[in-house]
Order: sequence, then structure tokens, then C-alpha cells
Amino acid sequence: MKHIIFQFTYIGILATSATGFEKDEVSARWKPLNELAKKAVSSAKIPGGSVCVVEKGSVVFNQSYGVLNDKTTKLWQSSTPVLIASITKPITATLVAVLVEQKKLSFDDPISKYIPEYSKLKLRDGSAVRSPTIAECLSHTSGFPGGNMGDLPRNSPILKADQAEVAKLIAKRGLVAKPGKRFAYTFRGYAAVARCIEVATGRRFAEQLNEKLLKPLGMAETSFFPGLEVLKRHPRYSQRIAGSSKEEVKSAISNFRAKLDRFVSSSGGLVSTSNDLVKFLRLHSLRGKANDKQLISSNVISRLYQKPPGSREYGLGFKLFGDETVGHGGASGTSAIVNLKHDRVVVILTQAGSKNARPLTGGGRRLALEILSK
Repeated sequence: MKHIIFQFTYIGILATSATGFEKDEVSARWKPLNELAKKAVSSAKIPGGSVCVVEKGSVVFNQSYGVLNDKTTKLWQSSTPVLIASITKPITATLVAVLVEQKKLSFDDPISKYIPEYSKLKLRDGSAVRSPTIAECLSHTSGFPGGNMGDLPRNSPILKADQAEVAKLIAKRGLVAKPGKRFAYTFRGYAAVARCIEVATGRRFAEQLNEKLLKPLGMAETSFFPGLEVLKRHPRYSQRIAGSSKEEVKSAISNFRAKLDRFVSSSGGLVSTSNDLVKFLRLHSLRGKANDKQLISSNVISRLYQKPPGSREYGLGFKLFGDETVGHGGASGTSAIVNLKHDRVVVILTQAGSKNARPLTGGGRRLALEILSK
């Protein structure tokens, strides 16, 4: 049997070739964005990607470019699923908002309410310090040291622990700053919040996310556990399963899911699509309403866009871009933003890595909003 490896923590991709591809006729209004995207993909650093722009629920621009990866001729599609990396963070924060609405949690709950080890936290100098709150963990002002899971050494016990053990290990290492005083971008607070959700609800984090948020929004292709049909379309994994039998791939997926059942990255582990991310972002531009149902009250969901003390232009799970625009990017080369005032959504997906993809993700985001404002 061919050895098939599935690993959805972003490590990095080096692309060596790419081609541009324009599916549909683009109106004069959107030609500048189309040209920017074609140029970015033809740079050889981005094998392929997609750009989707939605205004008030209507798709005004939706184009895909290039190929899935540098070793295939399969074209990138507007429905291509990708690892969204840190765009997982606003999704996790929104699940917290759902549970706050249902009075299962409070943004201001200390983590120690759910995980006793957080009542005994210490600073690195040995002095005692209070537990960070859920809000402080979501805004990266928890006091934990900065860093992503990809920065951990291979022998880190965190990489071999389950959800509960990870939260305890993080507490044991202590804080580097008092909660609420300093911004440090880190996965650690999100891992703690994921465990709080499990304790408060009695269900696994991934199960709660699916039941309370993804299903109500119709985000059918968003998951920590992508199935065979999604993997066949995924830029990084379609090549890995090429030439393998369906039974071999299913066996590999089962083994992968068995490991993920112990721990999922609530800060960066989701796979999703443009269509699903549009649904998610419009929940926010519609102030918590989905399918004519108020999933989250406006006063609860608005807390996610408020900058807390010690933060750097960051709310709870969302980067704050100004002019009522919020969203997030991902280390895999992804960007998803929403203008709350005008109900405008921009989703740009690649798997080229954030640095390589920046001409498309950063430049495309700015240009799309500029065109929409005219």
C-alpha cells in the first residue's frame, strides 16, 4: 500500500510554475482585479487561486486562476477546498459567541472556571498571576508567549497530547505577561478556549463547531476532517492520493481522523471553500442572522469587533482593518474579510503561503474594496 500522509498544520509550499486561467467574461468594472490576479498567479510563486467578491448577497466577481499545484495540470476551481489556516480563529470566536448567546459561556469567564490548572498560573519569574479570560485568549492578550503550532519543536509534548492535555500543558508553562496588558499572537489561548467549550458543553470541540455553527450556516465543506471527495479536489492532497485505490485512501483518512479525534487546532486547522466562507462572513454583515434566523444577537456578535485593552487592532478572533471592515488571513495564503456596514465580502484563497500569496491576498483585498466603494 502506498504510504499516504495527511497533515493539516501549515508547514509551507514552494511553487515552481503557474498558469493564469480566466473562465468567464469579466466586466470593465472588475478588469483591474482580474488583471492583478492573473499577474499574481503568473509569478510562478502561486500555482493557482481564486477570488470571490459578494455584495449584499450577490456575487459580483468570482474567478479562479492557475492550477492546483506545480505538479499537475488540474485547473483551480472557484469551489476548490483549501486549508484556511488562521481564518479558523474568527470561526472559533464566532462559535464562542453562539455559546454566549445560549448562556453556556461568557466572554469574561476566566479560563480557570473550566480548567482548574489556570487558577495556579505563574509568570516566568515565578510570581502568581490571575487566569486570562476567554476574551483575552481570543484577542491574543492572554499573556501567553506568542507563536504558532508550526513553531513548536518536533518533540514537543503538545503535538502528542489530546485537547485536555494540551490545555494543561500550556498552563504549566505559564505566562510571559499579565493578562490584558500585552498583545502576542499565539495559538495557546485558542487551545485553552477549545477545551473550555468542551468542559462547558460536554461535547468535543469539533462536534460543537459543526452542530452549533457550521450546520446552521450550511457550511457543508468546512471541517477538520475532510473526506475523500474534498481531498480529491484539495491542491495539496489531490496529488498525494493520486494512484492510490479508494480503499487505501479511506484507510489513510480513517487513521488521520483517529489522531485528530484527540486534538484539533482551533486556531488554524480547518479546511473550507470560498462559498462556505462567504456564508460565514455574511453571518457577521447581517449582524448574527442566518437563513432568516437570529443565530446570535447583534449585541453579542458585535463584541467580536471591539478592540480590548492591550490589543493591536485585533478584536476577538478578528483583525480590525478599519472602516467597519474585519476579517483574517492565513499562513497558507488565504484572506477573508467583510465590510459590516455595506455587507461586502472578499474571499481570496491560495495554498502558496502567506508571503508568496501577498500580491494576490493583500493587493486583491485592497483593490476589491476600492472598486466596491466607487
